[in-house]
Amino acid sequence: MAPIIEEFRVSSYAEGHMLDAHGVDLAEAIEAAESTPRQARTYGMRSGENRYVIPGKTSAGRRLWVVFADEGGGVGRIVTAYDPLGRRDATKHRKMRGD
Repeated sequence: MAPIIEEFRVSSYAEGHMLDAHGVDLAEAIEAAESTPRQARTYGMRSGENRYVIPGKTSAGRRLWVVFADEGGGVGRIVTAYDPLGRRDATKHRKMRGD
């Protein structure tokens, strides 16, 4: 079951990674994360921490997968955000969002 997140935080490293690797700026990542009811699925990682992914969407219409780690206490740390990759991934994104 996905945690209830009330606040998102982002490290400067994650902010740089999102922009350099995926062309997603910090404002877009946070907006997308906050745009969706906390529908999240587990995101398998080798890090050992609990990570989840949210199908977010900005007000400009950009669809983003937002990956976050549960920090506890209603805080989620955004790890990365990226565009859906390909038609199948975009379809899954729309289905999870319900649009």
